[in-house]
Amino acid sequence: MSACISRDPFARTELHRQITLDASGGCTWCGNVRRTNTGRPYLYVYNQVSDGGRVSHIPGHFCSIDCMRSYNT
Repeated sequence: MSACISRDPFARTELHRQITLDASGGCTWCGNVRRTNTGRPYLYVYNQVSDGGRVSHIPGHFCSIDCMRSYNT
């Protein structure tokens, strides 16, 4: 299940994130790992979804939206 993080109405796209439990290498940008209440590590993967249904995967595993934006800028 993915969550909509933001929407760009002019480009007609949405930014979605999904939790992945593959946190073996840490965040692609900073190396950090997020943890659940039980201590299990996780990271986020991001996708760009257009109104037409096209999904573009953003490469990398990230601990936050700030790391994803910094890495891909």
